[in-house]
Amino acid sequence: MKIIQVRDYKELSKAAFDVIAETLKQNENASINTTTGASYDGTFELLVEAINAGELNIANSIFTNLDEYVAERDKPFTVYTYMHKKFYDLIKVHPKYIGLMDGSVEDVEAELNRYRKVLDKYPRDLQIVGLGTNAHLAANEPGTPFNSRLFLADSDQSTIDSTMGYHNLTAEEAPTQMLTMGLADIMEAKHILVASSGERKAAAVKAALEGPIHEDCPASILRAHPNVTFIMDDAAASLLDKKY
Repeated sequence: MKIIQVRDYKELSKAAFDVIAETLKQNENASINTTTGASYDGTFELLVEAINAGELNIANSIFTNLDEYVAERDKPFTVYTYMHKKFYDLIKVHPKYIGLMDGSVEDVEAELNRYRKVLDKYPRDLQIVGLGTNAHLAANEPGTPFNSRLFLADSDQSTIDSTMGYHNLTAEEAPTQMLTMGLADIMEAKHILVASSGERKAAAVKAALEGPIHEDCPASILRAHPNVTFIMDDAAASLLDKKY
């Protein structure tokens, strides 16, 4: 595992951008599966700037996503809305293929089967994940088996609270379920990128990097992967015993 500690969120965003840019520069046909949320807002801004300036070519790449809320697709908090408003609607050149799950469907199992075929067709060169305050990855909450595959997940209250805070939602508005890639799906990628920022993530960072590798801490499984880049700012690293 390559661990990069940076000073603040701005440096974290640039470090994460550099990993994505290097992936695309090494392979213009790269398959990248990404996540959404506060940890990567700055990274997406840098990606948009680089693509529109002609500094980064994504025309032959594949972009897919990690998860999706069970809700109407055009809700302001969905992954579909995030990816369009913060990325796809802003770039002049689009990937060759864009793959998003649809959490508004009635037949969830059929949607999971459809997306399973997408993942099989486009093996991931880079898997981008965020780290939840309870050390979840995607919607794999604590206790999820390490061999989990695409499934319908119930969100823990801490995850619901984070969604409410990030999107300014009431408890009634907040989604409580997600379609998500499983931990086994995540671990199949050639390279995994994790970015974590702020004191609120410090306990999760410590558990992921220094605690037992156990299903109670989903992110701990990353230590069993041969190629992980874990980026954290000083605040997120504040509880670690070891300094990086």
